[in-house]
Amino acid sequence: MKRGRRPGAQRPTRVIIGVTAPLTGRKAAVQDYVRPRPPVASAGATGGATMSGQSTRQVDRRTVLKAGMVAVLASPLAGYLATPARAAAADPAVVGSWAAPFNMGGVAIHATLTRVDDVLFYQYVEGSPTVDHTSYVATWNYRTGATAEARLPYDRDVFCASQGVLPDGRVFIAGGHDHTTGNKQDAVGVTNTDIYNPANRTWTATAPLTEKRWYPTVVGLPNGRALVFGGQARAGAPANTVEEYDPVTNTMRTLPPTATKPVGLYPRMHMLPNGKVIKAGPEKMSAYFNPATSAWSNVANMLYGNRGRGCTALLPGATRVLAVGGRKSATAPATGTAELLDTSVATPAWRSTGSLTYPRLVANLVTLPDGQVLIVGGGAQYKYTNPVKIPELYNPVSGTWTPMAPQQAGRMYHSTAVLLPDGRVLSAGQDSGPLATYGETFSPPYLFRGARPSITASPASIGYRQALNISTPDAGTISRVTVIKAGAVTHEVNSDQRSIPLTFAAAGGTITAQSPANANVAPPGYYLLFIVNTNGVPSVAPWLRIG
Repeated sequence: MKRGRRPGAQRPTRVIIGVTAPLTGRKAAVQDYVRPRPPVASAGATGGATMSGQSTRQVDRRTVLKAGMVAVLASPLAGYLATPARAAAADPAVVGSWAAPFNMGGVAIHATLTRVDDVLFYQYVEGSPTVDHTSYVATWNYRTGATAEARLPYDRDVFCASQGVLPDGRVFIAGGHDHTTGNKQDAVGVTNTDIYNPANRTWTATAPLTEKRWYPTVVGLPNGRALVFGGQARAGAPANTVEEYDPVTNTMRTLPPTATKPVGLYPRMHMLPNGKVIKAGPEKMSAYFNPATSAWSNVANMLYGNRGRGCTALLPGATRVLAVGGRKSATAPATGTAELLDTSVATPAWRSTGSLTYPRLVANLVTLPDGQVLIVGGGAQYKYTNPVKIPELYNPVSGTWTPMAPQQAGRMYHSTAVLLPDGRVLSAGQDSGPLATYGETFSPPYLFRGARPSITASPASIGYRQALNISTPDAGTISRVTVIKAGAVTHEVNSDQRSIPLTFAAAGGTITAQSPANANVAPPGYYLLFIVNTNGVPSVAPWLRIG
């Protein structure tokens, strides 16, 4: 078995990246998160620069800002800072800051945060079909910056599959591409499924699908099982059944015929607190799927219409759906419009919310611990034309988007973005351009707004409707406690991402929060536990297994 080549370079077995992760404790954010010193000027715009000479000593904000922005000032994006107004807005407490790109060793077309603090990522098979049979798969550790291969022990192309994190923290992958065709763009699906165990870095081939699926969507259920929707066997042969995987028995079953429905490629699906799964695109008509009855029902048309290559996310509490960007048709321009659907009411209807400053498609949405949502990457034209390198931050309270500091790389088709436990966001992927194998980390504005609260003790697991005791020396300053499910994203789809704010009370050095009400609100699995202070600054999150 020979693994596929990645674009542009020899594959390293292990790469150590010079990144210092945020520390726990109560020091100021600029002390907690000390960036590497700026890279030596050597082809940084094309990904040739390396980072060295990092320091963990205390530095002032000006030093941190200089390190975070040096690559931007040296890049074609310098025009972003060309006016006094924009230069003033470069304060990272207002627009955040990007660290220099770092080589991950492969293209992160799929990315999943695991409970061991690694991001599992993978790409397609490349090369001759008689030689190359297996995707390049690796992990990147957010604490150490180390990458290491996580090799599949059998022939398998997991490109264009869907993935989700099971209740025990293992990663379930369904469908993908038929590596025997020798053409990664031919859209031919497979019945394969797999489980990756991050604890011991092992792979297991699991119960096969009944239908071949390329571009399916996996959604985790309150009972710990996973549904697989949509995709296709090949062009013109859609996979319309719904299948259910049970990780306890390692079995796959096809749901009754009432569940069968054409939902297209990578349907935007989310589990809701009302016990139903919402399909919120890309087609304009949203619909509920009821796992209890295997039945569908229409909900409402999106105001914009079809949102091809648009993205969706659940807002905090998981009852409201945000849909943003995309395009109506293959010839239509990208839109900057956004809309909301409140599924907590008897008759939901889409309503408009604030529009993006920069219209885009093939972008990614990331839910942040302060309750806001970050849109990263995308561009004006599919697949790689006119990239939008300025992310925007959505405030659900005001319904407005705020442009953030620009990143170096274009992150359009085949890009990914996930929240990290320290509150940063990893942006990676896009299989085109000199930074295809590079990642970038974004520090949102909240990491530059003063001292970070710290969690000194918290339980490893908890059930539903239970008291959750969190030890912290900052209890009196905490305004928000939230749990966020680990991200698992590809092709703009991150179905299981959700943020659930918890009610709480503070006394002395302890916060007592109420865990989620039930498995519909927070399907069982591993969540990041954040406390956020009155300045909007989050802690570093420990892992909490719920359910």
